[in-house]
Amino acid sequence: MIRTLKILFAGIVAFWGLIGAMGNFASLGIAYEYVEMVTSMSGVFEERDAAPPWRTTSPIVVSAGVALIVLGKLGAMVFCSLGAFKMVRARKADQRSFASAKQWAVFGCGLAVAMLFGGFTVIGETMYLMWIAPDGEHAAAGAWRYGGFIALIMIFIAQAEPEAA
Repeated sequence: MIRTLKILFAGIVAFWGLIGAMGNFASLGIAYEYVEMVTSMSGVFEERDAAPPWRTTSPIVVSAGVALIVLGKLGAMVFCSLGAFKMVRARKADQRSFASAKQWAVFGCGLAVAMLFGGFTVIGETMYLMWIAPDGEHAAAGAWRYGGFIALIMIFIAQAEPEAA
């Protein structure tokens, strides 16, 4: 029963990555504009001189931000899907085999958490102060919500399950 839940949760995270990446691909222009809004710190500093020197609208930096977000979601999808598939195949196997199979899903979840925490919290909120602007505050709350759930799922999947008696 526990193994089935772990497979289900890995599949849900994979589905989140798929939907998120598809949404970003479908609206790349909007994603680009949003990341540019964050890196330019619009709505945070009105006076150009008051802004920190890393404030930028550089297409390279903005494109890298969009790529980080999309690739993080795609990576979570790929690795969680692979983990779910391998866990399904190992669901009746011994504890060691199942533990080996679920490592892919744990990695996929970790990749998603790293993208959400590193991209939104560390870079977006800490470096670019996106929490000050209302749009940024909403994105930061969403990243925390997704990242928190996915981190809990990762911990749950990583836990060893008892051998059947």
